[in-house]
Parts: sequence; C-alpha cells; structure tokens
Amino acid sequence: MQTETPNLGQAHDRADSGTQRAGPGLVPLFHAAWLFAAGITLAHWLWLRPSLVLIAIVLVAVLCVLAAFRAQRIAFLPLAALWVLLGAWCAQMEPHPAPAPALAALSDGLLRTVEGTVVDAGPIRSELEQDLDAPATLERPSQRIDLRVSTLEVVSDDADAQAPASGSVRLTIRWPANQSAQRAPRPFQCGDRLRAVVRLLPPETYHDPGVWSREDYLLDQGITSAATLNFDQVERVGRSPESSLACRLSTLQHASTARILALPAAMRDLPAPLRLSPQDAAMLAAMVAGDRTYLTPSLRVGFERTGSFHMLVVSGFHLAIVAGCIFWITRRLRIPQFPATLITIAASFAYALFTGFATPVQRSLWMVTLYLLARLVYRERSPLNTIGFAALCLLAVSPRSLFDSSLQMTLLAVIAIAGIAAPLLENTIHPYVIATCDLRLTAIDPKLPPKLSHFRETLRVFSAAFEGTRFERAAWRVIPFSVRLFLRVVELVVVSCVVELAMTLPMALYFHRVTLFALPVNLFILPLLVLLMPAALLTLIAAVVWPAAAVVPAIFVALPLHFGTWLVHLFGSLALGDFRIPAPLLIQSAAFCALLAAAMVLARGARWPRRGAWAALLLAALVVVAPRPIKHPHNALLMEAIDVGQGDSLLLITPDGKTLLVDGGGFGGGPHQAPQDFDIGEEVVSEALWSRGIHHLDAVALTHAHSDHMGGLPAVLRNFHPTELWVGNNPPFGAYNALLNEAADLHVRLRIFRAGDALPFGDAQIAVFAPFRNYQPGPEPANNDSLVLHIAYGATSVLLEGDAEAPIEQAMLGETGIQSTLLKVGHHGSITSTRPEFLARVAPQWAVISCGLHNRYGHPRQEVLQALEAAKVRTFSTDINGAACFLLDGKSVTADPFCGWQQTR
Repeated sequence: MQTETPNLGQAHDRADSGTQRAGPGLVPLFHAAWLFAAGITLAHWLWLRPSLVLIAIVLVAVLCVLAAFRAQRIAFLPLAALWVLLGAWCAQMEPHPAPAPALAALSDGLLRTVEGTVVDAGPIRSELEQDLDAPATLERPSQRIDLRVSTLEVVSDDADAQAPASGSVRLTIRWPANQSAQRAPRPFQCGDRLRAVVRLLPPETYHDPGVWSREDYLLDQGITSAATLNFDQVERVGRSPESSLACRLSTLQHASTARILALPAAMRDLPAPLRLSPQDAAMLAAMVAGDRTYLTPSLRVGFERTGSFHMLVVSGFHLAIVAGCIFWITRRLRIPQFPATLITIAASFAYALFTGFATPVQRSLWMVTLYLLARLVYRERSPLNTIGFAALCLLAVSPRSLFDSSLQMTLLAVIAIAGIAAPLLENTIHPYVIATCDLRLTAIDPKLPPKLSHFRETLRVFSAAFEGTRFERAAWRVIPFSVRLFLRVVELVVVSCVVELAMTLPMALYFHRVTLFALPVNLFILPLLVLLMPAALLTLIAAVVWPAAAVVPAIFVALPLHFGTWLVHLFGSLALGDFRIPAPLLIQSAAFCALLAAAMVLARGARWPRRGAWAALLLAALVVVAPRPIKHPHNALLMEAIDVGQGDSLLLITPDGKTLLVDGGGFGGGPHQAPQDFDIGEEVVSEALWSRGIHHLDAVALTHAHSDHMGGLPAVLRNFHPTELWVGNNPPFGAYNALLNEAADLHVRLRIFRAGDALPFGDAQIAVFAPFRNYQPGPEPANNDSLVLHIAYGATSVLLEGDAEAPIEQAMLGETGIQSTLLKVGHHGSITSTRPEFLARVAPQWAVISCGLHNRYGHPRQEVLQALEAAKVRTFSTDINGAACFLLDGKSVTADPFCGWQQTR
C-alpha cells in the first residue's frame, strides 16, 4: 500500500503546480516546432531565394548569441525568427518529385515495347468491366504492378530500337477470365523482368480547383506514366538476381492478406456471430496488414460518414496499441526497462515495415520511439515537448509533409490531447481517479485538498456499509473500482470531445464533413480497437505460421468487429449526422488556430479559465463550419466548364448568387455504366463546387441520361441537396429511375421541361429549345434526348447544347433567339453535332468543348475545330485547358482560363 502514497501526493502536486511545470516557457521544442512550420508555410506561399535565406539565418544566429548575453529578456524574438528562417530554408531546399523526362516525353499513347523489373505487385482481384455499347458487365481479374523501366522503344524516321530509360510506370494487367486454377498462369511478382507492349500515358488528372491530383499522388511514389493492357501483351524474360527488401515485404503482406481472406471459408460452419464474412476479412486485412485492396466503396462509406475510417487502416493509433502490447508483454516477462524499450521499438519498426511503411505509420513510429526513449531519460516528461521534437524531426526530413492531411490530423489530435485534454483532466477528474486507490490508508487524507479528502471519506462510508457481511471484502474493491471505471469513462468522453472539436478544421478542409455522430461512435470504437487489435495480431501471426489455428483467435476478432461495424452502419445510415460543407476560408482557419492556442493556455488555469477553454474550443468549431460567401463575380453571369474528363458538367452562377449545375459527369458514354471505385460526382464535381464555397444548389439539370452526364449526379444530390432537378424527355430505365428516386428521397422538386418553356433564374433568363413537345424518346437514352438550354444575361448569352446531334440542330434552326455569344459545343466536339449551318445560325464569339484527353472517340474532331476556327470562334477545350470559366457581364464575354485561381496547370 505504500506504493500508492506517492501517487496521491503527486496528484495533489499536479493539481497545485501543474500550470507552472507545463507553462509555455518549459516547452521550447513545441514552440520551435510551430515556428519551424510557420517558416515552411511562408516559403510555400512566397518564394524566397535560398542563398538570401541562408545569409539571414547566419545574421539572425549572431543576433541570438548577442541577445543571450546582452538582452536576455528579448532573446526569444531573434530565436523565434531563427526557427522561422530555418523552416523556410529547409522548405526551399527540399527537392520536389518530378517525372522522368525521357519517359514522360514518350508517354504519348503510341504502342511501344517497354522492358523493366517489377518493384511492386498487387494481388489479382476481380473488377467489373463493361462494354460501353452493351448492357452486360463482365467480372474480369486484373493485377496492378509497378515496373522500373530499363529500356523503352524509340521510333524515329531512321530506326526503331530499344533505348535505355529510367523511371517507373504503373501497369494494370487484365488477366484471362474464366480460367481454372490449374491452368491459370502464375501472377507477376516482385523481381520479375518483363517485356510488354503498351500505350503509355500520363496519369489522368482533372484540372479543377480543389480536386485531388492522381498525377501528384503517383509522382510521390516515383511513378511517371500508366497503362492498361491484356495479359497476352506481357512476356516474362527472367528474374532479377536481387530482390529488394520492399519487394519481399510486399510479397509477405499480400501472402498474409490471402491467408486472412481464406478465413471465412474455414469458419463457415460456425454460428454467424462467431465467424468472419468476406467483408469482415477485407476489413481485418486492412486494419492489421495494411492492405486496403479489397475495401469496396460500399464498405467504406459508413466509416467515412461517422468519422471512424481510422478503424480500417493501419493508423498511428493501431501502431501505438501494437507498441503498448509488446511493451506490456516484455515487462510481464520481467525484461528490464532498457532492453524492453529496444525490443518494443524494433518490433514496432518491423510491423510498420510489414504494413507498407505508410507515411502516417512512419510518423507514429517516430512519436512512439521518442516517447519510449524519453521514458528512459526523464522522470517527468512534457508531452508537448515530445510532440514538438517529433514534429521537428519529421518536418526537417520532409518539409512538404506539413501540407499532408494525415500529418496535420495526427499532430492536431496529439496536441489537443496533450495540450488541452490532459491539463483539463489533471486539474479536475484525474486527482479523483487516483483518490479511489487505497481507501483504507487514511494518513494521506490531511495532505490532500478538502474535496479529495471528502470524496475518499464518502467512498469509505459506502464501503463500510457492507462490514460484517459476506460482501465486506468485495465492497472495498468493487465500489472504488466502479467509481474509478466511471471516472475513466468520463475521461474518455472529455478526451473524445476535445479531439472531435479539434478535428473540425481538417474534417472540413479535406473531407468537407461535419460528422455529428463521430463522438458517440468513436467512444465505442477506440476502446473496441484496444480489445480488437491484440486478437487481430494473434490471428495474423497464426494465419502466417499455422493457418488452421487462426480460426481460434479469429473468433475473438469476429465479436467486437461485428459490434463495431453494426454501430458504424447504424449511425452511418442516419442522414442527419453527416453534413457536407465547403472548405473554410483562410481567415476562418487562422481564427480556428488562434482559438485553439487560447484553449491550450486557458486549460491550465483555474475553474473559469478552464470553462473558457471549452468555450474557445466550441467557438473554434463554429468558426470553421460557419457559412462562407460563394466565390463568384457580382456583376456578371459565371459559366464554368468543369473538367470531368470525357463527360459534361457545367456550373452557372448568376450575379445575385443563384446556382445551377448542368450535368454531373461520369464514366462511359452510353446508357449503361458498371460500378466504379472512383465517383466523379463526389471526387471531382463536388470538390469544384466546394472550392467556390457552394453548400447548396438552387437547381440541377440533367441534359440526358447517358452515364457521362448522369453518373456523378447522385453524389451531387446527396452533397448539395438542390431545390429542384430539371429533366427533359428521357426513357425510363434503371439508372435514371434510381436518380429520380434519390431526388424524391431528398425532397428535391422535379421539373420537366420542353421546348418553348421559359423561366427567370435570378438575374438571368432561361429558355428551353429542346426536346420538342412532339419528341418521343426510344427505348434507351440517346443523344437527341438532350435538354437544350439558352441562358441570357443582358445582351450576352450561352447556349448549352448537351449532346444534341444534327437532326435536333436542324430542327432548332427555325427558333428565334438562338443566337448566343458563348456556345457549349454539342457532343464533346463530335462530327455528329455543330453542323456548319447550325454554327452559322448561333454565331458564337466563344466556344467551349468538354472532353477527355486521349479519349477513345477521338473527340474533339478535327473537322469541328476547323469549322470553329473558320468562323473565328475563340475555343477552349477541357482536355487541353482544364476547367475554363467565362464571365458574361451583359455586354461582352470574357474568358478566365484559371477560373479566378492564380495557378498554372
């Protein structure tokens, strides 16, 4: 019992002097870290010549030395400037990933022979493919590999030969379908040397503000180009004599995933609550092996909506649990602290490598390592100092990682816990938790604050009530334990509340979500992970070493996993808990950071400052979610052709702020579309709208029911809840009916338009030119079903032709008022539209074509481009220019190639 006496005394000391020990002056590394980050941010927005920055560093360093001897009271000023300059210099000196020049120059879509070595090979998995001209879908196996190129075919007028090349390409190889396991060829593996005939292309990128760049993502991995090819276009030419460690680890990871995915078949005879389903196995492979290959969008959506997606990935929290388990085991084995620490760090490092050594895991490994080493060096550890040192190390190695969402969320979470939650708990709940220990020890009570002494006396009274009964011994244990457990739950609630409020900014900035149910879900998910991960690790080890024995720990995985997924799906199905919002403005983000800093200072104070800390946190969250103004000109009609690849999506904003989206892009080009992992409406169109500050649309118009116009609209309806959905005359079929049902469920008003209809829309006037009232659509959607809209503002106007072809254009020639200053060229620049007589009748000054680079249809056709040039129509095309904007001020049209964003493509 004597061992508990210092703990009670320390609790009293912390309550009295925690503020002084954790004050700003005693966390120098934390301050150094945020100043270093400020320098990186400065260099990101303002280019600084590295040589000048280096000279400034030397001068300020000299000033720091002088201040340390002659003006110590203001020495922090030059020291702060020094850290800012160091951050700026590191940011300027960091090399940025760039494509391999020769490989990029030859990624032109021509058939070329490429030779190289496989440096990463994914598993073979089945994907749905579809003939765009047929309704049937085909499930076909494919494999993703990364090939380090050694030679590449170069064709000139004089020769056709293999030339040395460097760089890496990502190949998606379609395997033969419907082959038996005995006849199926061996999958490609790391170290295989291959020769393939491919059409290399740069990664497809959507050039819209705010949209995720696949090109940048692949460049960070050293990938310059990509291609899709059939298995018979690839030839194995040998094996590399040496296999890299990354190759071996990747092979082990995929082999382990295959063992985990085989568990449902081995557990099929068990009761449903005790067995893993294929979806459960996919989640288990993601959370314990780091392999997210088999996570489908339908499986991810509930976790994303409830802010609990971290459960499905090997995150920093997972690694911390692994490290905690290993350290606990080593201490239980009575291994001394120093070797136990080294064993824990080494095992954590090995596990991080096995799971792919993703960037968030690397950062968590740094922090776990520093924390464990700090335990060896210091008795009293400052969490903020540890966080600051870890952040400094991470940012010094890679300054660019400061702008990575995962690092920001990791640092923000640990800063919120260490800087706000921990001080709040140390001065409120935590002393009571310790006070529940050793109730029979009364000698310490006079040294404690009166409230703690009274609290312990109350617990003794309740425990003593059972004296003389058979429950006497149990009462002295159960009652304090129950109270302690309740207080721990309260601590968990406090920590979760603080973290959720602190996560408001990155959730709004990167995911455009306000998840009201994140708090209750994570209150269960986090403790559940603590129970789940040890069983999951045992399952993984058993699956690798003795697959038959893996069924036993898998049973203990199934129960908590089923409860967690049930909870996520329950809250994720409630639309009330998931709001989508635009990213906050810079001033909102700055206000959030200032209020968070204020909360950190106030959390160390007495009662009223602590309440002020909660108020600052709540106000910070409200500042982030406060509506922001829509970015648009107030004296002109804005028309933005969003770059959605081979499809259409057009945004119009009137001078008074009314918003209309015409089409939502999508894949395909016909009436049928197979399910896609990449949702154009969610990942491209919604991002472009959010970048303008739009959180609600006044109307959404569907020109016709082809997948390249309609595919992204379901996500748009869910994210922006438009007031109205406008349609023309479309034949009923599955996907179109589903869209109408989605609109009805969201209480979106449906309006059907025909030629001759007209309506005001804010400061603009809209006229409908097609479909005609006597038009009868066929059994399947067609281009000529298109809803053609003419939108006028003053003396300027835009004609949105959809995919209307020559017969509809011919019929519209007799309509009055069809002349337009801006034309959205019909059918992506196909020869079937924009006939010479129609172009002459519309007489546009400007035109825009929406199509994808290197599309399979050859859009835009050269004949159409020549006709536009001959008519002296200034033309933009999204495949070349990306998103293009036009301002119609009522007198003339002005093109804005960068849509008001100062950036280069």
